[in-house]
Amino acid sequence: MSLDDRDRAILAALAQDAWLTYGELGARVNLSASAVQRRVERLRAEGVITGAKANIAPEALGRPLRIFVLVELREESSAALASLAKRLAKESCVVETHYLAGPYDILIALQMRDMSNYADFAEKHLNANSNVRRYKTLTSLRTFTSPA
Repeated sequence: MSLDDRDRAILAALAQDAWLTYGELGARVNLSASAVQRRVERLRAEGVITGAKANIAPEALGRPLRIFVLVELREESSAALASLAKRLAKESCVVETHYLAGPYDILIALQMRDMSNYADFAEKHLNANSNVRRYKTLTSLRTFTSPA
């Protein structure tokens, strides 16, 4: 897969606003709407663009509290990781889960209603999980966005 400067410009624009029309994208990268559409379809087919999401205000969902949890596991077998991933995928408060290199094994990003809601989550998925050796909770005070 080879990306040229226009492909990169299209990707940068879509990363900022995935809802741009082909015409708006074309104006940004100096191509026709149909040429942009062909490129975007190719980038999707090649697996460069893997999806698009709406960024929803957490307050609108009643979950204003962002929490990050660093988890150290006792065992990192494929079965243990798959089991944890399967349980976490069922929880609507889980925004992202990452398998890490370093002193912790898993990073879980959560969007919670309040600390009591997080305490319930921690009890169910961390304290009661015999494969969790230890975990560290980090609470976000504010989100900084990168400049456009």
